[in-house]
Amino acid sequence: MSNSYFQFKQFRIQQDNCAMKVCTDSCMFGAWIPVADNVQNILDIGAGTGLLSLMLAQKSNAFIDAIEIDLSAFEQASENIHQSIWRDKIHIIHRDIKEFEPKKKYDLIVCNPPFYEKDVLSEQLNERVAKHSSHLTLNELLQTVKLHISNAGQFAILLPYKRKIEFEKIAANIGLFPHKILLLKQTPKHDYFRYIALCSTSIAENIITETICIKDGNNQYSQEATHLLKPYYLHL
Repeated sequence: MSNSYFQFKQFRIQQDNCAMKVCTDSCMFGAWIPVADNVQNILDIGAGTGLLSLMLAQKSNAFIDAIEIDLSAFEQASENIHQSIWRDKIHIIHRDIKEFEPKKKYDLIVCNPPFYEKDVLSEQLNERVAKHSSHLTLNELLQTVKLHISNAGQFAILLPYKRKIEFEKIAANIGLFPHKILLLKQTPKHDYFRYIALCSTSIAENIITETICIKDGNNQYSQEATHLLKPYYLHL
């Protein structure tokens, strides 16, 4: 088994054979998500390595339920969370979100689902669960979010940019509406490749849309990306 580590200022993510690796857009997502002072309960759907839960724990006083269906990813996240200073704030759960029945609603729900519903499926079952929505479709995810979100709660999601229109249509039909959006480019020369949205159950009068290029023309982290990532990255 080969081990690799992703070093943050406050914690270290270990990655063994987990299908969901830490990547820069996931870190941008975690850094961008706003957490209000009154947020008490957070749900992380598809915890993966535990990255999002740890980033949210670093910037909030909320209690976090992190749910993961894949056993190897669950074990990975459990180890990462246990080794962190926020282990008492994060409850990692090995369960299918469709069978999850909490006794509370959540003020913030986050999900980083690499859904590629129409792409060729992976031969590896764990990769298929992690990288595709054959087990949990976007519609099923949003129905689940609507079930568990509090009346004034918010939902944050990261998706491939090509799914922006599809997501917003499905979300509107379910009763979830973006009020803040972040569009990511790799560099100024690239097209958008990630869509990040913060949604609520009420329709926004004005949707705030931001664009960030992760790297600048010199292949260095842009000022905007550096501003987001600096509280987390060790070498920024």
